[in-house]
Amino acid sequence: MVLLFTHQNSPRLHYIVGEVFERRLGLSVNITHDLDSFLSENNAIKLAYTPVPIEDEKNPSIVWIYNSGFLFEDFVREPSWKPVGKTLNIHVTDRSIPPQITSVLSLFPLVDLSILSSTREIESQEITSRQLPFDLFSSVFWCLTRYEEVQWGIAENTDSKIQTDPHGRFPAKASLLSTLGCLDTPIVDQWVCILGKAIGSTVKNSFQIVPTADIDMALRYGGRSLVTQLGSAVRDLFNSPSLFFERLRVFMGEKDPYAMDQDVVQFLRAADIPDALTPKLFVLAAENRDVRNKQISHSSLRSELHRLKSHKDYDDRWLGIHPSWQEKRNALKTLTSWKNEMYNLESVHGKKLKDSRFHYIHLHFPQSYQLILQLGIETDWSMGYPDAVGFRAGTAIPYRWYDVNAEKETSLGVVPFCIMDVTCKNYLKLTPSDSIILANSLKQKIQSFGGVFCFIFHNESVSESQPWIGWREVISSWSNLNHTE
Repeated sequence: MVLLFTHQNSPRLHYIVGEVFERRLGLSVNITHDLDSFLSENNAIKLAYTPVPIEDEKNPSIVWIYNSGFLFEDFVREPSWKPVGKTLNIHVTDRSIPPQITSVLSLFPLVDLSILSSTREIESQEITSRQLPFDLFSSVFWCLTRYEEVQWGIAENTDSKIQTDPHGRFPAKASLLSTLGCLDTPIVDQWVCILGKAIGSTVKNSFQIVPTADIDMALRYGGRSLVTQLGSAVRDLFNSPSLFFERLRVFMGEKDPYAMDQDVVQFLRAADIPDALTPKLFVLAAENRDVRNKQISHSSLRSELHRLKSHKDYDDRWLGIHPSWQEKRNALKTLTSWKNEMYNLESVHGKKLKDSRFHYIHLHFPQSYQLILQLGIETDWSMGYPDAVGFRAGTAIPYRWYDVNAEKETSLGVVPFCIMDVTCKNYLKLTPSDSIILANSLKQKIQSFGGVFCFIFHNESVSESQPWIGWREVISSWSNLNHTE
């Protein structure tokens, strides 16, 4: 058991205690504000979360974490404010910290080093086995809540100069972790590992590979009106003859290259591990076809879903909703559309849908998560960037979402993803072989601390149809544990 001493309580503190100690380190925690009882306790791991260290000769094993006060606020700071990033050296003589980390980026660092003990030599910017001179809890909270995106959303409503990407999304390059050069590192998982080693505990998370598929268009050639198909055929004949002949072969009876039951199932099934996170298949069921929501007709989509369900390897735990792209300023319209989309999918699925991932990763804080909670969604899988690989919330470990605006922990689970086929090909302009190398690097980092290598692919990218020829091998590699070396 851990006995944590601090001077006050807050919803933020209780959230972080549950996330860090209970869910990640597997330890129970008691919080006390009574210093005398804290010092006299003999049967607990003692941790002081205070602005200055607690010096007590009878309790030399007390671990101290700097308390900046951030977790005891009940408001969102001005959008212009960001925490300070500082690199701290790690000096732990009695416990090793895999994978041989010698320094780590910290947020909320201790500025006044004079408050540290004068009875022992402590170099500036140094982490020891007893003293962590940065606010580790606030750093974790800031990352997991996407605090800067909440600030960004506030600023966006008041400042027309806020720059978004073409889809109105928060760009990866605007994030602090990207600015500090550690977006490709699960920094939160590093911090928790360091804390665990300081108190003699081990992170309980194991490494998993979880493939997930987004189905934006269930068919490449079918499922549209005759007029639309004829127009597309004429366009292909002049602009891309290979697609015209592929279209002709499908018309003559060959299976559509985007069909879900053709290649998608094998990649989801290959990595399905009992008693672990289940692979997911997110299907767009937008009511109206437009430039961003290009799904096939409802009748055709229902037929494809029924055919998918009849596949011998299909698992009904896979299916989740892919909420359509919507204008974020009309919450009522958005919620109504998403309810109808869920109804359409559930009428085929036969069960309540519990998982979601936003189409185009069109994620806005806190509105997007507040809306899907109203739909009864239990887990969202949108925590990642469409325009960059890495760890949007600084972690590869699923966690519970905390609503900063409402100042409360919610029931919504969040499963982060770290890489997507479209990101590699269209945003980063990588070759298939380079995409494999990049994913292997991410896998190795996640394995070091335990966590989930969750990735996104599409039925297009495993179709071996233009422009995705050569990418099936990429998805196979991403799915394969043996490609981590």
